Amino acid sequence: MQTHVAILHHDYPSLVRDQVEEKLQHLLRFHERTVSIKALLERQREDHRVEIVANVGSGAVLVADARHTTFGTALEEALSRMTSLLKRHHEKQNLGRRRSNRHG
Repeated sequence: MQTHVAILHHDYPSLVRDQVEEKLQHLLRFHERTVSIKALLERQREDHRVEIVANVGSGAVLVADARHTTFGTALEEALSRMTSLLKRHHEKQNLGRRRSNRHG
């Protein structure tokens, strides 16, 4: 799986980039067929914006976005949303496989 952290229009310390990379790696356990995950970090006036984009194969792309006045809260909220999306996508795929196996 490929991970990428992009920082737009603002300088975050390299420690932040490493922290985000590590957290993106943890998302892999929720969907084993994940091809790539990209995080976009942006500061917009007083708000921090974190967008996570996951390519989970078969053309499916999941996007989670969060904004907050603190970077940590925005990151955790985006990660939580992406975790939910990955779990839901994984369950939908497994349900489809089970249904097709019953009729096949």
